[in-house]
Amino acid sequence: MNVEQIFQKANFVHEYRKEIEEFYRPYFPDDEAMEAFFVSIFLNEDEERKPRQMMNQIQRFVTLANDIDKIRPGRDPLRILFLRICLESLCEISGSNKKSFYESFERFFSDDGKSYILQNFTFSDISVPDTLTGWDKLLFNSHEGYEMAFTDFMRIIRAVRNNLVHDGDYWTMQFFARDSDSTWLVDMQTDEKIIECQEKGDVLTYNFETTMQYEKFIAYFVDACIKFVVDYMETKYKPDVLA
Repeated sequence: MNVEQIFQKANFVHEYRKEIEEFYRPYFPDDEAMEAFFVSIFLNEDEERKPRQMMNQIQRFVTLANDIDKIRPGRDPLRILFLRICLESLCEISGSNKKSFYESFERFFSDDGKSYILQNFTFSDISVPDTLTGWDKLLFNSHEGYEMAFTDFMRIIRAVRNNLVHDGDYWTMQFFARDSDSTWLVDMQTDEKIIECQEKGDVLTYNFETTMQYEKFIAYFVDACIKFVVDYMETKYKPDVLA
């Protein structure tokens, strides 16, 4: 079968096809590479159509994240919520253990992606809690100068998601710069462990600087999601039947 026959058999037609292709096209070098991704999905899906479910969920939740600025401009936590739900969906569909999924998902981000994120979203320090006085205040470790690892960044995404879902905070934390020539100072409060050298405990205020652009970040994020789907198919199906 040729590509069009495969698409017809998979019912990948009309508005459904147009919508999916419009979404994925920017994340592939050309249409041929994009079509190869779709063909691999349609030729290697089982009765549950898990690869197709993943393909659809990535498109749905990233589109929702992209559209947040039309609904609530400047509300980065809402964007992060939908991106986190996208990851939760991939975890659930793939049948992965939640802890191992998030630990392993980091490897699907390209080196360029990790480098861009960590160079443009940096940790500054932890604010001294107002409850501390005297020697306790002087001895408080703000961890100023700590260089974040990518695992720390993924923890921040989880904490922002939890603050929104549990406390309704969808406005405080800002991930992305609003222009391309300024450094934005942002902060978040949480009792979760954020940076590797800080233990979980009292509610603390973490301070960050960001010059990260959403358009660049989301390109790296979707690329990682695509690589996860490809890896899932390569792991689940025998290499000789992969498209």
